[in-house]
Amino acid sequence: MRSGTRNCPFLLTIFALISTIALLGDEYLIGYRLTTYNSTLISDQLSISKSMTPCYGKKESSLFLPRQPNESLQALLYRHEDEFIEFATQQSMQLKSRQKITNHTQASTESLTLPARCYVVDFNDDSVTISLLK
Repeated sequence: MRSGTRNCPFLLTIFALISTIALLGDEYLIGYRLTTYNSTLISDQLSISKSMTPCYGKKESSLFLPRQPNESLQALLYRHEDEFIEFATQQSMQLKSRQKITNHTQASTESLTLPARCYVVDFNDDSVTISLLK
C-alpha cells in the first residue's frame, strides 16, 4: 500500500509560493513622461502595466493612498497623480532640454521622464499601498 506523504514536499512548495505571492501583492511597472514646449504642456502620460515576470528586490519606500471601492489602479493614480509623481521623483529621473535660438525667436522643449520601475501594490478595502522595489 502507498503512503500519502509522497507528495508532501511538492504541496509544501506550492503552498509557500502561493503564500509568498499573496503577501507581496501585485507587481506593476509604472512610468511617467511629461513634455513641454515653450513652458506649455504638450503631453502628460502615466503608463501602468501589470508585470509579466516577477520583480526582484526589497521594498524601499511606500506611498499610502485612499481608495474608492472597486477602483482600478489606473483610475486611482490618475486621481492622485500629483502625490504619486512626488513619490516617484524621489528616485532618479531623466530631464532633456532642447533650445533653438534664432535672430528674433527662441523655442525650447523639455521632457521629464520617470523610467518604468517595478512597484508592489497592495490593495485593501479603503486604501492602497504602493511600494518601490529596488
